[in-house]
Amino acid sequence: MAQNSRHRWRAAAKGGASLLALMGASLALPALAQGADPAAPQAAPASDDQNDAIVVTGRRAALQSADNRKRNAETIIDSVVADEAGKLPDNSITEVLQRVAGVTIVRFSALNDPDHFSVEGSGIQVRGLSGVASRLNGREIFSANAGRSLLWGDVTPELMQAVDVYKSSSADQIEGGTGGSVDLRTKLPFDYGYGIHVAGSADIGFGDLAREVDYSASGLIAGKWSTGIGDIGVLVDGAYSQFTSNSQFFRMEPYFKTRINAADYFIPGGYDYGEQLFQRKRDGLYAAAQWAPNDDLTFTGIFFQSRYRNVGDEWASFVTSQTLSVDPATSEFDSNNALISSGAIFQRDPGTFLPSGNPITSGGTTGVSKSKSKTQDISAAFAWAPSGSPLSLRGSYQHINSTSQVDSLSLFRDFAFPTSFGLDLTGDLPQLTTPASFAQSNFFDPARYQWAAAMPHNELNRGEMDAVNLDAEFKFGDGFFKSLSAGGRWSRRTERDLNNSYAWNALGRGWNGDPASCGGCYAPQLTFANAAAGDVEVHTYKNFFRGATTLPGNGNSLYPSLALTGQLDVDLVHRPAPVGFCGPFDWGNPTYFDCSSRGPLQATGYGNPAYRQSGFLLPQDQTDFVTDTLAGYLMTRFGTQVGGSELSGNVGVRVVNIQNQSDGYFQQFANTFIRNGQVTVLAARSAVRSESAEFTRVLPAVNLTFAPADDVKIRAAYNITLDNASFQALRAAGELGVSTITNPNNPPAPAPSLPPIFTNFTTTAGNPRLIPATSNNFDMSFEWYPRAGTTLHVAGFYKHIKNLPIYAVTDQPVTVTFADGTSEDTIATSTAVRNAPEAATVKGLEVGGRIFLDNLPGAFRGLGLEANYTWIDSKNPGDLYRDINGAVKNDAPLQGLSRHNFNVTLLYEHKPISARIAYSWRSRYLQSTNSNGTNPTYLFYNGAGAAGSSTQIALPVYGSAYGTLDAGVTFDVTKNFSFMIQGTNLTNATQKTLMGGYPNDALYVRSWFQSDRRVRMGINLAF
Repeated sequence: MAQNSRHRWRAAAKGGASLLALMGASLALPALAQGADPAAPQAAPASDDQNDAIVVTGRRAALQSADNRKRNAETIIDSVVADEAGKLPDNSITEVLQRVAGVTIVRFSALNDPDHFSVEGSGIQVRGLSGVASRLNGREIFSANAGRSLLWGDVTPELMQAVDVYKSSSADQIEGGTGGSVDLRTKLPFDYGYGIHVAGSADIGFGDLAREVDYSASGLIAGKWSTGIGDIGVLVDGAYSQFTSNSQFFRMEPYFKTRINAADYFIPGGYDYGEQLFQRKRDGLYAAAQWAPNDDLTFTGIFFQSRYRNVGDEWASFVTSQTLSVDPATSEFDSNNALISSGAIFQRDPGTFLPSGNPITSGGTTGVSKSKSKTQDISAAFAWAPSGSPLSLRGSYQHINSTSQVDSLSLFRDFAFPTSFGLDLTGDLPQLTTPASFAQSNFFDPARYQWAAAMPHNELNRGEMDAVNLDAEFKFGDGFFKSLSAGGRWSRRTERDLNNSYAWNALGRGWNGDPASCGGCYAPQLTFANAAAGDVEVHTYKNFFRGATTLPGNGNSLYPSLALTGQLDVDLVHRPAPVGFCGPFDWGNPTYFDCSSRGPLQATGYGNPAYRQSGFLLPQDQTDFVTDTLAGYLMTRFGTQVGGSELSGNVGVRVVNIQNQSDGYFQQFANTFIRNGQVTVLAARSAVRSESAEFTRVLPAVNLTFAPADDVKIRAAYNITLDNASFQALRAAGELGVSTITNPNNPPAPAPSLPPIFTNFTTTAGNPRLIPATSNNFDMSFEWYPRAGTTLHVAGFYKHIKNLPIYAVTDQPVTVTFADGTSEDTIATSTAVRNAPEAATVKGLEVGGRIFLDNLPGAFRGLGLEANYTWIDSKNPGDLYRDINGAVKNDAPLQGLSRHNFNVTLLYEHKPISARIAYSWRSRYLQSTNSNGTNPTYLFYNGAGAAGSSTQIALPVYGSAYGTLDAGVTFDVTKNFSFMIQGTNLTNATQKTLMGGYPNDALYVRSWFQSDRRVRMGINLAF
């Protein structure tokens, strides 16, 4: 077949579309990757006498290399090669992958965190599944983030030669990936010819919201020499980039069921708004050395390092209450009686259902997060294939060291908000109003702001893995069976995670503190008027949603300053004010509960020494994990001629033994609240937890390829893949806490807020005995390659997935210990991970192709079009959520799966210009059935004065349909030098999230997000 294919290429060239000879040099690393497919050929220059030839260079050559890799593969794959990635307006591997058929990216900090937008994307799904294994040159790689895979945003794309997406697997590939696997393939010295090769690039970028100039640079030098001891090659590649982004958000609280005039309405529990400014710095270093003492033996050594540092600043305001109401006569509702607009949403008295006249609780926060991570991969490999011998061997040793650190602090303040606000949701974006009687100057009055709470969070993780593999292949010759392969792999992965949770503690609130240390006194309530110099500042939301919505205070509010928050020093803010600063402790002394008249403090310190101390409390904050894996496989390759066609493939089986263990502590954190009318204080306590589990799985794999013609491939595949549960899901650690609501009896300002009202106890925990998820996969693919650069493929797939890990809300018995030494056996609402009791199914269809209009005259022949579309359907009866009435439901789709996805790209490739306009779109997808903010317990009152009925909800949250338009153009000045300009998010797309669980399957907007439109300009050099 290979010879016939070359004849077809030559025929096409003679017909007026001269193509470049394609080199068969390998881009893969067979010595390191179990079951690596043959590498894609690369383009070469056209001859001088072909003046009218289509000179295939740049991106088009990269596309054709990717086509050839897909065409020659033993399994169903898609590839993106380095030139293509480098000339797209993409800042991360995730954005590179979103162009691939069947691949979607998550533009949030995590799939199950729908409240934090991520411009570059944080994760991917392959054919709707998030179980995607990460590989580097065919070997396992990961980040120390309590997961199993690499954080794709941490990897510098400039270091990659190509990215392969495997949609079916063979027995010689490392187990993992119910959805598929992504293999990052690096450059190797022997990929280049003899001599020295140098390449480099540099660019600058700018975002219209962040208004910060960013920059990046990369450089490569490779050499290959013939010496007296054989061929020797060395390659060093480095890259650095800075990326700054600003994401603005507006968020609605859940629409709580509210009885008004004997009818039930759905009234939002308030709103939040804010912005998040991120700046990440990412650098990568890659070095490889190869030595071939003879034609039969090659040694390869690799060092790979990727470092990621991020600083995130956040400002947010929230106006929230679960007892808000409206006058239906002056408000507008949809067919479900859900509020659309009202000029006055007010706080009501549950006893009378009349306006209470109390201010609505308005909080706010300044948050600073600093994180960094580093992943190092050091490996050594050999490949021995003696000439004339049917036997070949290859093997490798790999060591990974990965670290991750997060340090953050959020400082909270309360604001004396008016008793009502107006809300209009009839347009594309929400519009807010405040009563005309409330002067906007109030938002600049420091006496109206109270210091409320501090919440530090710290993580310090370290993960390591050692792995060894040995593989042998025996070739039979020209018969039906071509070869028999066998191999084994052992790995041990460990991770030590330090995590002190999110230790929210009130600052001095008047009702809290340490009475024993001061003869019965409590911490005084301090306001922003008492702030030490530099601890408070005005934050202005500039160009908020580009002026399309309005904010209270015209977008101006007072917040704890970045200078104070950025110190990440919770001990500092909890220091007490000087004794007597607010006057004597006396419930009749108004200055003790509103110190504004005392003026600013000389030094930072806003009270409540009874807080969880900073840093880690060991050993309680430590969780340890170990996973040992032992695997072996047997696989045969076969092939034969069937008339004028060819049938080939492989069949094999892989047996895997997995042992998981986790050790940690189950903790109860101190908390103060009102329960049954009494102030109640939980004690801080912890208990050891240690569990392990072992599993053995048999994973068959069959891949068939039928080629009825030179340019057609028909593939069929069946395999079983598995995903070992993440360390986060397996963690032995857990927590017991309390769910509360704002005290409806809070007095008007400047009096201090009262302790919150208890609703229920809560627990969260992992499960070290989780069973690995397995997927039975059936795949069919039709591929057509009529000429170079033109392709068409149609693929169908079906997956049956058992034991998916799900996070569900259930009721669990617990023992609660109080600060006075007493305890109580009660029921807690438990958010725990478990294996789904019922199987999930996924079925879908992919269609994609590309065409260059080579028959057009002159410069028009550079036009091309590439497009792909994926349809996916799923059922996941094992996942649960609780609707707005608290009823348990199991009709949610599979998490992360969009029913419709498509990419359309207009291409232009004609020397010296290379350009593309690309649009990527995905339909609605489930993000979480139990995310923070949409899983509270609220009180439903079926009549004025009636006792509130406690209702626990866990609403499903969806990412709405979302598409982005990007464009780029590169101009080749010489064969060695080019410059480019690229733009992203050109249409200023708005990402929304939606809340479900309402009557008639209604969905209501949870959040709106907008981020930067960006432009990049740069140069590329190659010698």
